[in-house]
Amino acid sequence: MAPHHARHPLSHHHVFLNLLAMFPVSPYGEARDDSGDSPETENYEALLSLAERLGEAKPRGLLRHHIDLLPSYKYCPQTHQGEQSSCVVCMCEFEARQTLRVLPCAHEFHAKCVDKWLRTNRTCPICRGNASEYFNSSE
Repeated sequence: MAPHHARHPLSHHHVFLNLLAMFPVSPYGEARDDSGDSPETENYEALLSLAERLGEAKPRGLLRHHIDLLPSYKYCPQTHQGEQSSCVVCMCEFEARQTLRVLPCAHEFHAKCVDKWLRTNRTCPICRGNASEYFNSSE
């Protein structure tokens, strides 16, 4: 069996946390000397620089074409099967002929509301379920 070389998306995050734990950073800046910057400030600046170079451990939102691939349909009050009757993003009731989007967890939202949410988040606004699971299971 071939060794698995794919990196876990949070591997950089764990490295950063381990590195962070090595530095005695005090939020109060107690160990200041007369020359200006304390050792804590220098350590903090070094960690900020490292975090900038590493970037985020995982991308935050979904790509537009992935969002468009999530199931959607026109709402019809007479035939609607789900328990939800409103969008938790805008707090408005669903109305006839509005386009709703369904996430893998089966929660429903106005498509425009949840699409905007998903551009910066990968999770359901209600249960925090991973919306990108739809693509992982279909590939």
